[in-house]
Amino acid sequence: MKKNKGRYRNDEEKLEKKASKRKYMSYEDVPLEDYRDEEPIPTDLTKRFLKMFLILFISVVAVLALMNIDKLTPDNIAHWFQYDLLGKSEGDGYPTGFAGSSVSSGNFDLISGVPVYCSDTSIAVLNNNAGILQEVQHSYASPMLSANNSHAIVYNLNATGYTVFKKDSIVRTGSVKKKILSADISSNGIYAILTRSDDYLSRLTVYRTDGLEKYSYSFADYYMNRVSVNKDGSRAVLTGVSARNGGLISVIYVLDFTQDNYMQKYEVEDTFFYDIKYLDNGNAFAAGDESAVFINVNEGSIKPINYNSRTLTSYMIRRDQGAVLSLSLNPDGRSCDIISYNTDGNRDCEISTGKRIISLDIRGNDRAVLTPDSILVFDREGSLKGKADTDTDSRKIVYCDYNSFYVLGKSRISQLNAG
Repeated sequence: MKKNKGRYRNDEEKLEKKASKRKYMSYEDVPLEDYRDEEPIPTDLTKRFLKMFLILFISVVAVLALMNIDKLTPDNIAHWFQYDLLGKSEGDGYPTGFAGSSVSSGNFDLISGVPVYCSDTSIAVLNNNAGILQEVQHSYASPMLSANNSHAIVYNLNATGYTVFKKDSIVRTGSVKKKILSADISSNGIYAILTRSDDYLSRLTVYRTDGLEKYSYSFADYYMNRVSVNKDGSRAVLTGVSARNGGLISVIYVLDFTQDNYMQKYEVEDTFFYDIKYLDNGNAFAAGDESAVFINVNEGSIKPINYNSRTLTSYMIRRDQGAVLSLSLNPDGRSCDIISYNTDGNRDCEISTGKRIISLDIRGNDRAVLTPDSILVFDREGSLKGKADTDTDSRKIVYCDYNSFYVLGKSRISQLNAG
């Protein structure tokens, strides 16, 4: 045994001597901690590579931006973000269906020159090719829309919720403590909400663009029903109603948001006002069941407009254009006359159409009417300038441009040319 052990020891010593003379060594003979290169890659190489890539990318973007600087407008950037990045549809043209099962005539208008509607389920803004710029669902039982150029407000009548929005974005969704009777918004985003009140018959609250309260006024003697704000959000006109000596009496208030008391007040007997609008030139116009009223706010005067025993079948008040009314001698609304007034309260046309009129609009020198089967366009002198056939379920028209119209039907929105 001792002889064998010595032999093994000699063999191990020979192997070690041979291994020490080898020029190359197997990694099996090297400890794991020695498995490394003699010249490792610098640790900051990845950082330097990313920095160079970022500089190169920024340089390319800068060159492309300089080459296309005339196209880098806010609208084009917004278009790229909405349609290319978010995947919104450009639209396939009109006619197009709308979200929800119904849209009332009063909830169809223009915002920033494109159609806006509020159905029983959604608020939507379309572009001029029927693409969706914005679509937001709501839960309002009785939604009401009021639009003013670049801003609009939808409020829940006889409830507390409201939504303020622009063409392509929601500005604010909120609620008030008391039930809403009416609301309106200025072109710069200041909005007013008329509500019921515990201590008074009604109360007006005006809000700044950030949603904070700017002004309030309470009404003790009249049930107020409509409000309209001027274009810069500094004043409002309102209509209300009360009973006196067994009869109906309406009131018109003009409020300045810098004054504690009302600026002007007018009473009108035997008329219930459906609507009132603050015109862009500082005057106001109200349309009622028995008569209309023009208010010259700057002069502090009022001009009644009698219907002369005719029945109001339709009206349109445009803040920048004036008002146009449809009046019929027949209770069923046949054979209507149209009369229009400019923003200074002067009658600028009266036309006998011989048609039943469902909807009206006004633009420049033209007055457009929707009959049960067509759109007719007249100039101020009464000459027929254009005509377009419509579906039998058409309910409202709004101008698209001087030759074409957006048409609200029972289940869709169309675009028709009457040039």
